[in-house]
Amino acid sequence: MSRIQSTLATTASSGAAATSAGGKSAGGIEDLDLQSFFDLMIAELQNQDPLNPMDNQEMLAQIGQIREISSNDKLSETLDSVLLGQSISSATNLIGANVKGITDNGQKVTGAVQRVTISDGEPLLDLAVQPSGVAGADKGDVEEGQYKYTVVWSDTKGNQYGVPVDVDTSEFKEFDGTIELQNLPETSGPKRVYRSDKNGNGTKQLVGVIPRGQTTSFLDDTSDAARISETISGTVTSLPTANKVTIRLKNIGEISPTSN
Repeated sequence: MSRIQSTLATTASSGAAATSAGGKSAGGIEDLDLQSFFDLMIAELQNQDPLNPMDNQEMLAQIGQIREISSNDKLSETLDSVLLGQSISSATNLIGANVKGITDNGQKVTGAVQRVTISDGEPLLDLAVQPSGVAGADKGDVEEGQYKYTVVWSDTKGNQYGVPVDVDTSEFKEFDGTIELQNLPETSGPKRVYRSDKNGNGTKQLVGVIPRGQTTSFLDDTSDAARISETISGTVTSLPTANKVTIRLKNIGEISPTSN
């Protein structure tokens, strides 16, 4: 009776053939973790032909493979630990700095890093963000000037709340006729955006509506003359406080110097 062919040897040769044929391993020995390797080896020993058992040379070869896999596992764990340590160091060095990035739902935010936490092996940054205005990427009809915005919304009881945003286009490096309001609060309903004239004077008039309460940005491309005649009515409670936004370290796009 011939003994059962080595499962481990077959797996190794299959992986080598796949690598030779396609340049990548497909289910070869390189893809096994240490526990899977042990399971295969034990199954092989249990099912081998007792009249023709594995010789010492094959046993030593498989033990060598076990050592190689164990070494690779330890190396991977070490590299993962080093990478996490570097990421944590990079994140904590950002505390106090102003950063720009994108949240998981695609909203652009700008704020100061207040705290760093770790979730599933990944650093998360808590930003203190305030509503602000930046030069929009699109072209529009907004003239250079000093604008005063008020973003207004209502709660389920009809109470009105608002946040003010002052924007001076002379502070922009580039300006092509659009202003993007960022870091607006998430609300339960739509938000209405009112704006002064280019001198920051006069009654604020409607320049647009943000239909989804979860949207936290607004692009204004409207000239003074094209503003809608609607103005703010009723009592509006101003909420100038900053919001907290959590963002992943990998989603940071721009960093300002750390404040002292």
